[in-house]
Order: sequence, then C-alpha cells, then structure tokens
Amino acid sequence: MSKKTDKLEQEIEELGRDNIGKPIPEKITDWMINEGILAGSIIESAERLGQENSKTDVLIRLKESQAIKISAKLANADYFGNWYGHERIINEFGIETFELLSRKVTEWANEWIKKPQAELFVGVSVSFGARSGETSVDFCDIFKSEDVLKIAKGVGTGDNVANALFVSNKCPSNIEDLFDNLQEINRDNIEKAVKDFKVIYRPINPMTDDSDRCKCVYTMFKPYKRQETEIVVDSVEKLRELGEFVEIDWTKSYKMNHNRVLDMLKTCYNISISRYGKEIPKTPKTKDDEA
Repeated sequence: MSKKTDKLEQEIEELGRDNIGKPIPEKITDWMINEGILAGSIIESAERLGQENSKTDVLIRLKESQAIKISAKLANADYFGNWYGHERIINEFGIETFELLSRKVTEWANEWIKKPQAELFVGVSVSFGARSGETSVDFCDIFKSEDVLKIAKGVGTGDNVANALFVSNKCPSNIEDLFDNLQEINRDNIEKAVKDFKVIYRPINPMTDDSDRCKCVYTMFKPYKRQETEIVVDSVEKLRELGEFVEIDWTKSYKMNHNRVLDMLKTCYNISISRYGKEIPKTPKTKDDEA
C-alpha cells in the first residue's frame, strides 16, 4: 500500500470516529437504501480493517442499520485487486478459471522470457487493475465480465465485502461530503475509476525483490533436465536455455510461490539463483564428491 493510500484510509477512519454518536445525512441515494443503509442512523464506530483479502478498507458501523463498508481508492489508483493467491482464485472463480489463468500466464511467460526488456524471473504472480504495455491482458480474456464485481467488492456478505466506493485524492471534509462522494460499486463506476480493467502479470526478479517472492505464482520455470554439477544462473538469457515455463497443477503445486520455485530449482535441478538479501547456499558435498 502506498503512503498516500494509507493516509486516505486513516483520514476517513478519523472522520468517522470524530462523528461517533452523530447521525449520517437524512437524504441518501437509492443504492445506499438498497444496501440496507438507514438514512439518519447514528454512527457507532469507525475502523480500518486492513485484513488480507478484505475489500473493505474503512468500516463505519451504524445503529440499527447496515454498516458502510468503504473501498477507498486514490483517483489515479492502478490496482483494484492486488496479489491474488491460489485459494482465493479457486474459491471465488472456480477451478476452471484457475486452470485457464495458469494456461494464459504460462503462454505469456514463455514469450516474455524472449523479450530484450525481460529481467530474470522464475514465476509470475497476478493482480487486477490498470496497466499499459505488454505485461497484461484484457480482463475478459480470462474472466467473465461480471467477475469484475468480485474483484472490486469481494464475495459474500461479511464486513470484508465492500458496499461503497470512495475515489479521490483528498479526504472528505465532513460526513456530508463523504456521503456525497460515495459511489455504488457497479461496473460503470469501476470502469470510471480504472479505465481499462486488466489482468496484470507480475514477473518477480528474485535477485532484486525481497518482499514479493512469497506471492503465489500461476506459472513456474521447469528445466529440461537436472544439471550434473551445480550451475549459478544470474540472467534471463542463461535461464531460458535451460527449460521453459509450465502451468501450475493445483493438485500438486498448490500455493506455489517464487521462493518455492527457487528451492525446487536448487534441490531437484542443481540450479542456483541468488535471492535479494541472501547468499546462495552451498550445496552439501556428497560422498561421490569427496571420493
């Protein structure tokens, strides 16, 4: 999360807390009424959720009313869904979509590795939102058009499922201003916030990235054979000579991430790639090596 996004969420939370015990506006829009929000109801609490997989950024609880579950975005925000893991894709979109996503990502990775601008990578993670260039595909190439609402709102009815969208680069000045600028989460408003909704491909360079190596991958590099002696790979040019990217079999490689691919390359194929912040561990000598 960017510092600006963090600040926006914090300021909306503080605005809600400053108005605890006070009513929301008496006039609210029809979509709010349809969400179960009661006009003039009293604010009981306000908190940032910040939980993994939560689409609600700020939760404002109301007395005898459905809560206001706000998804807060900067006006120039690129992401609506960040770092989707295997379990979440399968639970929200199904196994067939998971398999199609893995197939499309794998096809892309085997082409991307040939590009002169490609950096070293052993897997590709995914996000959703706006992206130009060659590291994305149209959302509807893989997902159904209505699935965009799952990305924006979440799935289900709990506190983690958002029911209101706030898009701005500045915090509202008061509760009336907040309500004036809350939007229904529908396809039209999502398209306004993110002009061209994409599935974003995120190849991670393990030599320069530390925090994102734990993210799930939807394709992984698989060598053609095990090397007789250990080799160190430090460039995408060296890597692409050794194998290709393959689809993720969710029954065998569930929750596979960049670190686990690196471990597999080291253990099973005798290929070592350094990780940012870590030295390449030396392979223990065997009795045959010592002979």
